Amino acid sequence: MRGKVITFLSILCVAFLILAAGCYDPGGPVPEEKHPGAEQAWTGEDVDALVLMEGEAIYSPAPTHNGSPPSECDYIHFLRFRLKESSGDPCDADAVLVLMPGFLGGANSMHNLGRQVVYMAKTLRDTDLEIWLVDRRPNNLEDLTGVNAAEEAHDTQVAIDYYYNGTEIDGGTFQGFLESEDMPFLSEFGLELAMEDVYTIITTMVPDPEVRRQKVFVGGHSLGGPLTALFAGWDFDGDPETLEDAGYMNCAGLVGLDTILMPAVDTSGLSLSQLFGAPADMDAEGYVEVVEQLRDGSISRVVPVPLIYPEYLAMVESLAMEAAWNPDGESTLIGNIPLSEDVDFAMKMLHSRSLDHFLVHIPDISAFRFTNEAQLGILVDENFQPISALQASAGFLHGGAVVQKDFPLPQDIAQIPEVSELLSSVINMEGQFIANDAGPSYFQLGSGPLYTWANFDEVGDGLDPDYQDSEGSLTYTTTADEVSDIGDVARLLYKGPTNALEWYFAMRLSVDMDAAASDYGPGVGLPFLHEESIDTLPQIDFVAEKGPIVNMLDELPADVVLVEGHNHLDVCTEAANRPSHRESDVFLPLIDFVLENI
Repeated sequence: MRGKVITFLSILCVAFLILAAGCYDPGGPVPEEKHPGAEQAWTGEDVDALVLMEGEAIYSPAPTHNGSPPSECDYIHFLRFRLKESSGDPCDADAVLVLMPGFLGGANSMHNLGRQVVYMAKTLRDTDLEIWLVDRRPNNLEDLTGVNAAEEAHDTQVAIDYYYNGTEIDGGTFQGFLESEDMPFLSEFGLELAMEDVYTIITTMVPDPEVRRQKVFVGGHSLGGPLTALFAGWDFDGDPETLEDAGYMNCAGLVGLDTILMPAVDTSGLSLSQLFGAPADMDAEGYVEVVEQLRDGSISRVVPVPLIYPEYLAMVESLAMEAAWNPDGESTLIGNIPLSEDVDFAMKMLHSRSLDHFLVHIPDISAFRFTNEAQLGILVDENFQPISALQASAGFLHGGAVVQKDFPLPQDIAQIPEVSELLSSVINMEGQFIANDAGPSYFQLGSGPLYTWANFDEVGDGLDPDYQDSEGSLTYTTTADEVSDIGDVARLLYKGPTNALEWYFAMRLSVDMDAAASDYGPGVGLPFLHEESIDTLPQIDFVAEKGPIVNMLDELPADVVLVEGHNHLDVCTEAANRPSHRESDVFLPLIDFVLENI
């Protein structure tokens, strides 16, 4: 009997090997040679010599109605970008921009915009500008000890040892990524707290309301756009007759970055809170019930985003360090991390060519050879990352076969208008590709070519804008569709005391946003009382041509600036220092808008 079992198992193993070998079909078109990079009008070192980034904190006790948050949550954190030669008093600046991040975003998601815009305002417009990037309170719950220590040591192994191997840093060890039940107090981290935090930053830093009305601009990226509109219409003492405290009376204008400056957008779909448990037709009674469910834990207090786990976001930060420090070195980090089953599954979803490749998943991502820069590129670039909210246009793979990707959806199906409209705010399969050479055969995996990265300005130029395969028969991308420097993207993902990605997004914020713009909102403690005054403020809204916002509305407002070639993140990450290759589509027009309205 034992011999028969062994024989049967042997047959199964052989069958699996034959199946796996049959599914792996390496080769295909290979991208053409890189073009020479464009001349830089200024460098990152030039910016760093002129611009100072400071981490600021203002004490403001967090709500304790449902448990006591850790002491770190008693502070409002924001990144402040200003000129090193400035007085340090923001009231002396010509203008201040206060910007809120989007869904799953932290302050660092707009790091590139902050430093570049302050530099450009001074050198190109002789303007003293400050930019403040706001962290929401849940960002304080992230244990960044490992990645911050790794940044300081210039060694990502420090982060791996802290998060996976129990290594102590400053006497403490990692206690694990948090779950909803670990954060009962997150039920109180809603819209009121988010609005109060922005108001506290503005009124603390700029005490004179008249100066605020002249110099302070409020804005946001993605979800930060509706939050900006809600701020403008918010009444901070709850009395609609006293207007000095109204949001719109405390700023000079509003700024949107791939968003809509409206308190709520009807996309004919589900909001985050509805998707994860809140009723679609919520009224005042239903709102109160949902809040109680958040408090008792019957609805998750943190938005459970499929595939985008805190562990995954922490891994991306370490990959960004490697890409910044050793861009051309061969990436080994993913192979060195003992990934959880959840994150391993997420990587399989991301790096599968087709459904059969996903099911068998041979070869997996670790069998391919990527440089550190290329490894980061396939996680953030719009030609490889299908999740719309995580897409930037930062170049393309180079050095080996690259073929069309038809997973998680075949591109032919994804391009059907009805399907595209339904999924565009979540998944964008247009122009998706994947590396396809991990070795000459199934039995030689890991011996394929070393894939490198062609930066956004290396895929083409004015005379030859198309980045094609070496035979000239397949166009992978064009210069018109590549706008962000992969080095800038890497920097914003790790640089500084905070980070770009939000590990724990509070469900309460989404629930409150659904309720605030409704008729019953003020009655449940959400004093959005001045919607009609939002349009009295000067506004500018940059909407990415290839981002998720374009397809959310039947018609974009007339004053929207549609920026060509940009994806969702590009409005914050665009490379503005190669004007001979491409003029700034967002940063310089943003500066000019501010100058016209102070």
